[in-house]
Formats: sequence, C-alpha cells, structure tokens
Amino acid sequence: MPGPRAVRLVSYLGARRLSQLETVIQLAQGKGWGAATVAQETAAVREHLGDAGDGTLVILDVGANVGAWTLQALNTFPRAQIHAFEPSASAFAQLTLAVGGAKRVSVYPLALGETDGETVLYADSAGSGLASLTKRRLDHFGLQFSFEEPVHISTLESWSRSVGIGEFDVLKLDVEGHEMDVLRGAGRLLERVRVIQFEFGGCNIDTRTYFQDFWYFLTEAGFKLHRLGPAGLAPLTHYSEQDETFTTTNFFASRHRA
Repeated sequence: MPGPRAVRLVSYLGARRLSQLETVIQLAQGKGWGAATVAQETAAVREHLGDAGDGTLVILDVGANVGAWTLQALNTFPRAQIHAFEPSASAFAQLTLAVGGAKRVSVYPLALGETDGETVLYADSAGSGLASLTKRRLDHFGLQFSFEEPVHISTLESWSRSVGIGEFDVLKLDVEGHEMDVLRGAGRLLERVRVIQFEFGGCNIDTRTYFQDFWYFLTEAGFKLHRLGPAGLAPLTHYSEQDETFTTTNFFASRHRA
C-alpha cells in the first residue's frame, strides 16, 4: 500500500491526468481489456487446455451474437465441435451466414440461463451485441433499450439432455450480465468442464451481479481463476474488491492450471 506522501505527490498530476493514469494501469492489469480481444481469448483457452487443445473438443459458445468468437475458435481448434447459442433472431441469421454451414458448428436460436421456457430479450436495436435478458439503463451513453423480442430459454442441463451431450471441454459465456444464471443452470455438468471463459463488465451493474459471486461460485467448485490482459493470463489468488471493475474484462476458470 503506497504511503500518504506518495499519494499526495501523485495527486498533483491533476484530475485529468490521474484519470488517464488510472485507465492505463487498469488496462495493464486486464481490467477493461476485453472489448476487442477475440484472437487473444481463444489463444488463452488454448493455453489453459495445453496438449488437449489438439484433440477432439466440444466447445459451447453461449452468446455467440454474429459469430466472431466461433469463427476464431474454428481456426484455433481444428478438431473441435462447436455449439453456438444466440437468441436474437437478427443476430442468429447473421451467425448462420457467418458459419456458412460448417460441419463442425451447430447453431441454436436459444438463450441459456437458470430456467426453461420463454423470456424477453432487450436491446437498443435488433441484433445488437448489447442485447440482454435485462432491460439495461444506458442513458449515459445515449442508448435506449426500446427493442424487445420474445426468445426461448433453457438451462444447460435441459439442453444437454435434449441433444445427448453429457460433457464438454470449453464453456464460453458472453450473455450480457447473465453469466451466473448459465453457470447455475449447468448443475453438475460443470464438474466435466475443462475451461470456462466469461465476460464481466457494465452489464453486471444492471443485473446486480458482482465478481465476488463468480469468485466464490467457481473456487468452491474447484476452479482457479485468471484475468486476461495485454501481457496474457494473470492468476488471481484471492478475491479483492478492486476486482469489481465494471469495464469489459475477460476471466478464465480452469481446474488444470496453476
């Protein structure tokens, strides 16, 4: 912890420069580094998997939107079978076109969560990458979540039973604040997952979900957590309130990496 004298000296930089310095330091730690890192994300998954990354993997892309992560994963894992989920009708149409009928990709017009049935997807526009099962308040960005569409939702357990897939290697989650719902809906299937990638950011303010929730849920399930930054994966050995940074950040959980 810096002493009072050091803090006073730094404070003379002024509010604008302090804000810039804060942003740079946070990005160096990976906090807010997750806005456009798809290639780095799949490389980090590969790093977690080690030699298993060359094998026949089953990968779930939950919240695939228009397919950027799925397409990158196809290149990163040449023998993987990918199951991509996207509830938005507009985004699902673009996802279907993007994968182009690739034999190693199956697509589902479906949201995953903690319940089975029907729900509402909210967004600022059709097919938006910001779409969420929560009606987010983004007035401060000049955005209104005025677009709504009914969607199907399923737990991971229910979907698994319906398609006959009892285990998978990678679970990637980008569902705008409802990642914990997907994890809770997975039940004991999580015991057979090698790597979980999940996004954490501003949408978690709207859903009132905190990094602390992920920390305890995943560590108690036997996972070790890492945060992805410009220098690669950084291990998180304990929970800190400083981890509650609501700018888009990618975290990874694995049982097989120190």
